Amino acid sequence: MKLRKLTWLLLIGTLLLSACSDNQTNLNVSADAAAVYSMNDKKAISEKNSDKVMPIASITKLMTTFLVLEAVKKGELSWDEKLDLIRLDDPSAVSLYAITKKRTWSVRDLYSAMLVMSANDAAETLGNRLDGADFPKKMNKEAKKLGLSNKTEFVSASGLDVDGEMSVSTTKDLYKLSSELISTYPDVLDTTSKSSIITEKGAKIESTNDLIGTIPGLDGLKTGFTDEAGYCFIGTAKQNGKRVISIVLNSDTAENRFKDTEKLIKLGFKGEE
Repeated sequence: MKLRKLTWLLLIGTLLLSACSDNQTNLNVSADAAAVYSMNDKKAISEKNSDKVMPIASITKLMTTFLVLEAVKKGELSWDEKLDLIRLDDPSAVSLYAITKKRTWSVRDLYSAMLVMSANDAAETLGNRLDGADFPKKMNKEAKKLGLSNKTEFVSASGLDVDGEMSVSTTKDLYKLSSELISTYPDVLDTTSKSSIITEKGAKIESTNDLIGTIPGLDGLKTGFTDEAGYCFIGTAKQNGKRVISIVLNSDTAENRFKDTEKLIKLGFKGEE
């Protein structure tokens, strides 16, 4: 009798271990870390290296976005306020000034440029307006409030490196950040769903998200890239009342980060059935 009970316990343990293993590794993607989550059920559908600390490049801008929207909601920041773009130390970094040669912009245009074209100077300008040089501290404080782990650390408003230090996180934490952003400020998707925007000054800004218009219900969210972080992307889509969030960190090419995302979102909705 004891032997039979022991056999059953071993079998159950093996099955549970197998299930956990499948959830963590059964993803045929190029990314070093990847995951897809159900926002409806608040759970992971499939994950790969979900606790691995990775550099996140411009994915960082989602926290800046959250804090900008919070400041606007509290009346601490106005969409119509005009700000002068901060000059970036890295001339090769994606910037709004580089493509427009215009220095002064509204908060609304800076917000849009930060999300759509991933303008680093727009993000840094907004962060500086909110809390000056201490803005990364504000970001990290907010991360704790949102329930992100100690594995997440922000060093800049844009995701650019600072003195060799990089913003880092995990797919688990990035899911928490993304879901909180979408839940608290759903209007963010009105901006991230656009393939391009026209600023108040008439400048056309193209999105870095190549999947817009190719996946039904896809309406965001944010790309990222540095040499160290590789090609990153957080995608989100809603179909038949169900929303999924996909995350890929350090895909090997720009094309593959989107191919990875397509697989994840397809898997996400299949897992939601």
